[in-house]
Amino acid sequence: MSSIHDRARLSAIRNLMTMHEDRRTVLKAAAAAGLIPVLTSSVVAQRTAAQDAQPVQGGTFVTLGQDAIESLSPEDSGETVQWVPIVNLFDGLYLVNEQYELEPALADSYEPSADGLTYTFRLKNDVKFHNGANFTAQDVVYTYNWIMDQANASTRAANFELVDTIEAPDDQTVVVTLKEADVTFMVNVATTLIYPKDDHAEKGEEAFKGAPVGTGAFTLGEWSPQQRVILKAFENHFRGRPNFDAFQVDVVPEAAGRMAALETGQADNSIWGLNAEDNEALKESGDFNVYETLQVATNHFPLNNKHPFLSDKSVRQALLFALDREAFAEEIFLGQAQVATSNLSPALEKFYNPDVATYGFDPEKAKQLLDDAGWTEGSDGIREKDGVKAQFTMMVFQGDTQRRPEAETAQQWWSDIGVQCDLEEGITSDILAGLVDGQYDAGLFNWVYGGSNGDPDARDTLGTGGANNFSNYSKEEVDELLQAGIRELDEAERVEIYKRIQEIVAEDVPFLFLLNFQNIVFYSNRTQGLPEEVLNADGLYQKMYRFWLEQ
Repeated sequence: MSSIHDRARLSAIRNLMTMHEDRRTVLKAAAAAGLIPVLTSSVVAQRTAAQDAQPVQGGTFVTLGQDAIESLSPEDSGETVQWVPIVNLFDGLYLVNEQYELEPALADSYEPSADGLTYTFRLKNDVKFHNGANFTAQDVVYTYNWIMDQANASTRAANFELVDTIEAPDDQTVVVTLKEADVTFMVNVATTLIYPKDDHAEKGEEAFKGAPVGTGAFTLGEWSPQQRVILKAFENHFRGRPNFDAFQVDVVPEAAGRMAALETGQADNSIWGLNAEDNEALKESGDFNVYETLQVATNHFPLNNKHPFLSDKSVRQALLFALDREAFAEEIFLGQAQVATSNLSPALEKFYNPDVATYGFDPEKAKQLLDDAGWTEGSDGIREKDGVKAQFTMMVFQGDTQRRPEAETAQQWWSDIGVQCDLEEGITSDILAGLVDGQYDAGLFNWVYGGSNGDPDARDTLGTGGANNFSNYSKEEVDELLQAGIRELDEAERVEIYKRIQEIVAEDVPFLFLLNFQNIVFYSNRTQGLPEEVLNADGLYQKMYRFWLEQ
């Protein structure tokens, strides 16, 4: 549309947006999908030996997060700022590494049955928990059964839908039997972080959130949710003592503060992103190792599909037509983002479907959709229908100065088409839970709607009743496709299933998909042992035990 090139308007938008800092979501992402390579323990050891030629022990690695770290339990690892310390406290049987390869962790190997219904894991026999207890197969059985127990309402339960039984023939063997073959099993279930059976059962989940005990390379030293988490090197870690004496996450809500800490050497890395301008400045400085990858997380406005106004598909489509997302990407984020088309990012190349309904900036089209749906403008300029106002409230994260301007700009554009959007701030965990429970009308954040660990499975976000279904979206065809997607063994058929899901999401617009950001991650030059290239920079946080600081 010609309005995209209205320089005065774009300048005003940018001025509004750059009064705040741009937060970058660093979520588990994927650039490749499907059947991913599986490394053996010997290959991992060879790579480590080759890469870590002269490691030095000592020092504290400091990284930065934007939000309070309210829990250190695997149950709450959905938010990246919490996931990073959690994956340094806990391990799974396997992990998906920075190159999208399955890598053994607590397991040495696994063997699937010919029919894909049984997985037998051989566990390492030299692993200790932080409290000195031995890690055994019983800890895996306990963890998986705890997640599957409906009374616990686990956020990870969807991954275990097709798990039938978990058995431990001996202390070093775990046998998982499925009800049906699940092609996502290794990336979704085998990567589950493991609880210590006795400790977790004794404390209970709530107490465990602040007193975590895992097998990870670091143990809990200090936890101040609003300020920092300090993890201490675990001397008895099964991979060997980590090189850092401590791994520290400081909570710095303002992007300007994170930039200053990186520039002055007070921090070595930031989990959460910076302003677009600051990204360019740090890249040019030469003081950092830089990784750039396209995120699979979607920057979006989740909308309560049960809200009297937002439940109307025509309304949701109109709201999207009223947003100039190209301006957001090009003029505000300096080209470090691209317009999202549905639930999946182009980073998930194999499954991505570009041939879906699109929504260019078209305010007149938005008005026409609202007119045709019976939403007529009242004397106060706000549309209404059958006594219901075209009005809703959007919750934004407290301290999220980067993305709040997106909401403020949208608020203005929606006002132009007769829709009133009010903004309120809230605590991140409360907003996320409140959206799932239907307490809030809308929100603003980034989340993965298929793509974690390289697989497009989106049951938790798009499935009816999903643990992270923030928009309360429910459609029978989507539910059926999501279930078919994890059962389908033919890769080509799987691709078609997830492409169809994208078509439906693009048509229904259950949430307003805005942008997919370029993930730009910086590590100070004093951080040693880093790989030259990665497909998933987030995967590096699982390898903090390997890196070291130049003294």
